[in-house]
Amino acid sequence: MNRSPEISVVMPVYNGEKFLKEAIESILNQTFKDFEFLIIYDESTDGTLSIIQEFQGQDVRVVLINGDKEGISGALNKGIEKARGKYIARLDAD
Repeated sequence: MNRSPEISVVMPVYNGEKFLKEAIESILNQTFKDFEFLIIYDESTDGTLSIIQEFQGQDVRVVLINGDKEGISGALNKGIEKARGKYIARLDAD
């Protein structure tokens, strides 16, 4: 995407393997398509990263951002800082 999307979906995730696939699919399956999906990954100890990378390889709207281990607030702030959309939507990984 060269132009800015209408919406930036920001999702922080840490050890979200259990519900992450379902959460990502819920966004990617929306009928509205003009969005970027920023996933802030905070160095999980489970299979979270491989799930994100799988979706990243399938859809260019999925953007992986490495977190700074500052918890959910820090991850959200980082995602908002990187967002290019006119509007921001927040989603939890679970």
